[in-house]
Amino acid sequence: MIKTGFKKLDQSLGGGIKEGLITDIYGQTATGKTQLVFQICLNALKSGKEILFQDTTGGFRPERILEMMKAQQMDPALLDKIKVGRITNTSQQIQYLLKRSIENFSLIIIDSVTDLFSFEYSKKEHSFEKHLSFMKYMQNLASIAINNKIPIVITNIVRNIDEQEKENLEKSISMYTHVKIKLTKKNGEFFCEIISPFQNESFTYVKTLDGLSSPS
Repeated sequence: MIKTGFKKLDQSLGGGIKEGLITDIYGQTATGKTQLVFQICLNALKSGKEILFQDTTGGFRPERILEMMKAQQMDPALLDKIKVGRITNTSQQIQYLLKRSIENFSLIIIDSVTDLFSFEYSKKEHSFEKHLSFMKYMQNLASIAINNKIPIVITNIVRNIDEQEKENLEKSISMYTHVKIKLTKKNGEFFCEIISPFQNESFTYVKTLDGLSSPS
């Protein structure tokens, strides 16, 4: 189990991110999704193993992780244990994990999981093909997580559909994710919601230079 570094969230998750499961962190822009992923990475590094980080948006910022490491007085050399894969198309995203030996990794991150699928299958007539391809990809991810007992953390965005805020590719993604963490900003406050078959819980949080935490 890997702690998120956000005590209230860890308590709600029963200790942290569990092995063999897919955890889905999704929400609006600038709510701290990638920052929360970085917090999880820092705690995973303490296991001594490497992290596989798939970056599909070009949003990986090593300087931000180094800043957080400094705040926690961690050895900056540990950054070398994060192996970053720059993913530029869905074919590469689908094949990436299938072609790698992953037993030495303590954590797999995919940030963001749906962006490239939405971009490449943007036309309405390609909707069925998009969902089918994405569901097959998610099924492979679930098998990798379960068979290797490795936690997989994915991030995702939300879209406004018929004046309602919905997770991108919600129906296709929900079939294979085990725990969902929704991050939202309303009236200047940040809210974290845990959604799983076992519980639904919501609480506020703040974003600081050290990461996400409970308000003081």
